[in-house]
Amino acid sequence: MVRILMDNTVWSTVMALMAGLVSCTLHEKKPSFHRKEIKQKVLEIAEGKKLPSLTLTISQQGSVWSMKYNNEDVEKQKIYGIGSTTKLLSAVLVLKLAEQEKVSLEDKLVKHVGNLGHIENIENTTVRNILSHTSGLQDFTKHPSWIQMVITNNTPKTFEQKMSLVDGKRNTSGVFAYSNTNYLVLEKVVESISGKSYTRAFNEFYGDQGFGEIRLGRPETKIQSFFAETLDAISEVSDWREHYGYAGGVYTTSEALHRFSEALFIDGAILNQESMDQLKKWVPMSPDTIPIGTEGKIAEYGNGLMKLTYNGEEYVGHMGGTLKYQSLLFVNEKEKTSMSIITNCSGRYYNNVFFQELVPAILTEL
Repeated sequence: MVRILMDNTVWSTVMALMAGLVSCTLHEKKPSFHRKEIKQKVLEIAEGKKLPSLTLTISQQGSVWSMKYNNEDVEKQKIYGIGSTTKLLSAVLVLKLAEQEKVSLEDKLVKHVGNLGHIENIENTTVRNILSHTSGLQDFTKHPSWIQMVITNNTPKTFEQKMSLVDGKRNTSGVFAYSNTNYLVLEKVVESISGKSYTRAFNEFYGDQGFGEIRLGRPETKIQSFFAETLDAISEVSDWREHYGYAGGVYTTSEALHRFSEALFIDGAILNQESMDQLKKWVPMSPDTIPIGTEGKIAEYGNGLMKLTYNGEEYVGHMGGTLKYQSLLFVNEKEKTSMSIITNCSGRYYNNVFFQELVPAILTEL
């Protein structure tokens, strides 16, 4: 696999998918979505665009289909990083704490985290502002040195190190501006409330919910990953180190994300209705609307939740992208359809394949 040019991916752009050999597992009560057509389109795109690996799970009305795809030159992947789809999982944890009356979304940040040092005018910023990206906090991953830190394995790990990369001058408060710093601060809120490290609080919560495969923190085993600005500039970047925490640090499988989405959105088994309503308190993302092919867009953000419209259908969920991974998890609640994809590649070339080709091809068949 070739060499590389760099690009800062960390949220809004998404994704890419893969190449090679395919294996499928099918668990269904009746044929519903067009699984044969989806499989064919995924293979055509993956082989034609030289994509490495992916895991895809789709369900509709009780019919569940999973597909794993691997290039013959790439190691088989058991788990993947999911990037910013982690934010939905983190928001669900906070909303559960709110149900337990341990926090309110209207709480001022200073109640839980105190002063944020050099950040100006933070006194009236609320937990809701953090969840919905309306705090005005600038993004630590947009710092000019961030990409070089990742490449050289010097990525900041601690809250203090990451906050030192944040410009003290905030964007306009109350207006949507996506920033990973929001979910960095959320870690401190959870630690203050729970008395545990943010990693332990997260992993214990999802373990108790029956989702032990959803884990925050880098796994011990090496996971292959790739980056490409163009088709002829693909590099393996497995040794790069990213430390995103609640902003994007979960590793899991598409099957586990599917089970989580079914429990949350279809079965109502994780949060009560009031909390679900809070997830969907939408704010416009303009001018940061994200196109999905020519027929779709992500244009509204809730409290850790995105709204996707495609061909007149409405989906809720989240997408994610780092310098190594891309993911997407969305549910059509009306049709009881869910779709989760994770891949081990990123960069402008792979992101374009995902946005403009792969995801639209699958959504068209749902």
